[in-house]
Parts: sequence; C-alpha cells; structure tokens
Amino acid sequence: MKKPSVTFALNTSLQLLFRGQYPMTFDNLRFLRSGLPMKKRLDLLAHGVRFMMRSGVAAGIPPIVQLEPSNVCNLGCLTCPTGAGLMKRAPFAMPFYTYRNVIDQIKDHALLLVFWSWGEPFMNKDACRMIRYAKDCGLFVHSSTNGHFFTVKEQARALIDSGLDSLIVAVDGLDQQTYEKYRKRGNFKHVIKSIENLISERSKAGARHPLLTFRFIVMKHNEHQLEGVRDFAKDLGVDVVTFRSAVIRRKGVDLENSLAPKTPRFRRFINNSGPLAVSMIKAEKNYCHRPYANLTILSNGDIVLCENDFDATLPLGNVAKKSILEILSSDQSRQLYKEFCFDLNSFSFCRECELRDTKHTTANVQTIFLNSELHDNNKNNSRKLSLYSMDIEGETA
Repeated sequence: MKKPSVTFALNTSLQLLFRGQYPMTFDNLRFLRSGLPMKKRLDLLAHGVRFMMRSGVAAGIPPIVQLEPSNVCNLGCLTCPTGAGLMKRAPFAMPFYTYRNVIDQIKDHALLLVFWSWGEPFMNKDACRMIRYAKDCGLFVHSSTNGHFFTVKEQARALIDSGLDSLIVAVDGLDQQTYEKYRKRGNFKHVIKSIENLISERSKAGARHPLLTFRFIVMKHNEHQLEGVRDFAKDLGVDVVTFRSAVIRRKGVDLENSLAPKTPRFRRFINNSGPLAVSMIKAEKNYCHRPYANLTILSNGDIVLCENDFDATLPLGNVAKKSILEILSSDQSRQLYKEFCFDLNSFSFCRECELRDTKHTTANVQTIFLNSELHDNNKNNSRKLSLYSMDIEGETA
C-alpha cells in the first residue's frame, strides 16, 4: 500500500480546517463528511499528524471505526473465516449495552461507523436499533449484508427507519446455480426479494438512504455473467454496482484453481506462492495504514490491530473491561503498535494478508453509479454527507 503523499496530506488538512470537510475511505468507497465543528476538526488534524509520524503509538480514536455486531453467519462462503470454519472464536453477538458504551466513547471522535466485520451483521437481533443509536449520535453508518434478512417488508422498513446511510448487498451471480457455488446455503431469490423490498420501502418512506450497492465478486464460475450485471442491477433499481476481486486463499485455504477468474484485471494476486511472492513481499516498503486509520472492535469486545486478526490472537484489550482510550494508551498497545510500525512481518495475520501480494491496493476493481441523481443530490443533502467513488475505474451509467 502506498504511503499518502505530503501534498495529499496538506490538501486534506486544509480542506478539513477551513471547510470542515473530511473524506473517509473504506472498501474503496469514499464518504465525505462536511460541516464538522471546530473541535472535531482539530481532533482529526492531531490524529493525522500522529498517523503520518508513525511513531509506533496509537493515534487516538481514528475517524473510522469498524465494529462487528456478530461473528455468526447463515451462509458458508468458501474463503470467509466464518463460513469456511476457520474461525476459533466462539459464536457471539455483541449485546446492545456493550455497543452503546462503545458508541458513547467514539461519537466525539469518529465520523464513519463500519457496521460489519466477520459474520452477518443482521444476525444480531438488535442491528437496526444499534444503527439508529449511532445515527442519533451523529455517525455515518455503512454496512454490508448477504441479503437474506429483508424478505419481509416490515424487516426492510425497520432498516430504512434506522437511518442507515449505505448498504452493500453481496450478489455474486445472476441465478441460483451460479450464486450458490460460492455462497453455500444461500438463496438467490431471497436476496433479490430483499433488495426489492428495501427499494420499495425506501421509496414509500420518501427516503434517500441507504444508498444501495450491488456487490459482485468476480470468480471463475461467474465471470461469464459480467456483461449482464449492470443491466440486471439497474433493472432492480439499486444505486451502485461494484465489481470486486476475490480472496482466493487464507491460512489453510487455497482455492486459486477453482475460484481465480481468467480475466486478468479481476485477479487479485500476482503470484500466490513460491520464491517470487516471497521476494516481492520482502522488497515492498513496509507500510500499512489500517491499524492507524481504522479501529477494529470484534463482537466479544476485543480491540485488534486489524480485522484480519479474526481470532483476536493479539488483542489490545476488551471494551467491557477498560475504556477505549485506556486500551489504546496501554503499554501492551504501545508495544504492539511499535512492532507493527517497524516489523510488519512479526504478525502472522500480516504475513498472510491477502493484500500483501496483489496487483491492486484495493479489492474493488470497478464501480458504476446507476443512479446519478441520487449521487449528485447526496452531495448537498441536509445531513451534509456524500458518497462518491475512488475506485480504479468509476463511471455513471
């Protein structure tokens, strides 16, 4: 991953200080927050300085917080730690009181709440209530789902009423046969019904949000459907289509032969094994922003350096036992941040990271905006929030 340039940092700082605008990027979708109070502007500037210095200590509560509502899932996706049975953590849904405690601590610092990690977030029975609480605290909330939980209109309306800003729905096929090859136990018709209900209930409510993204992970068995995805998604009425490269290997799982697409631009890895990959990793400058730019909190309350530490092998602390700032300023956290800063290879989840040996610095290869009116209006709506693309390729249909 490339280090941000001094020019980029300076421009971002000036935009923040004088205009009160701050861009946040997650999963290569960029969210712009405007109208920030001066206190939060100064807090973000201080965080940015500490981040750029990379002193080996946590830079306080970052603008992006990723929280895992549940590490349980109804599907069995082939390379997901949860779906593939790689995760050793006990199944757990974060209680609302723990969640509320977290939000109360981050609301004066964070701007974007990423409401998922491992597992299906909407398997937490309090998911919509959780989103509503975060919205009432002034956070922008972005989530992702496999789309099986809104087949009933009342469920869809509850999500619309929660105030969720952005939702990704994963649909990796245009029919059941293709879809279920990766998303085991999934029901294609249920996913499409959920999308239709969300669009219908959003319209009935006269709401602009959530912005709905149709996510298509490109793999060998579905790349023949690429040309039809845009029209299929547009007919459904979603706002955005994203094409994503697939994770084809994790520790204990290597599905290159069965999953990697033939289309070069959608292949994530340059080389998956052997001396070439090792030499490329060693030669690459040691730089990763995730532990500094994102705070990751798992469903059991553990704070970890990165979501790829899905079993919390190196927890910084637990939010049920200490405050977030106490955890980030502890000797244990300082030591782990220092090790990460100066020797990234000391962590197994870094050595095995799927982004260490890739052609792209992002998993998203292409983004297409299908609803240009919503995209344009969203830049200047009353909540002063907008979403726009920073992907390798982006266009408006």
